[in-house]
Amino acid sequence: MAVSMVVLASRPQDWTHEQFTSWWRGPHADAARVLPGLIAYRHGAVTKDYDNPEAPGWDGHAVLTFADQAALDAAFASPEWKAATAQTKGMGGRRIILITDEVDLLAGDNHG
Repeated sequence: MAVSMVVLASRPQDWTHEQFTSWWRGPHADAARVLPGLIAYRHGAVTKDYDNPEAPGWDGHAVLTFADQAALDAAFASPEWKAATAQTKGMGGRRIILITDEVDLLAGDNHG
């Protein structure tokens, strides 16, 4: 079963949504896409916040997928992980990071 790290983040106060998206899809993606064992990496820029349409609370999300927990643990222990996370130190904004067991709900029997 695949294991994913899901990140929901908001930009630093002095950045625009566009600056944050460009950074996330550019330099930060360049650092993250070389993580050992990474089999999928998706990013979504928030275009609408249904709960707070006048002042969105989040700017984007990413899903980084690994074959299993051992592969994720190996990525966390890697120098590539240290390099990727060093970019985010002290930049401000908010984030939520979740580790999930992921199944494809469009694929056959996946109830367990």
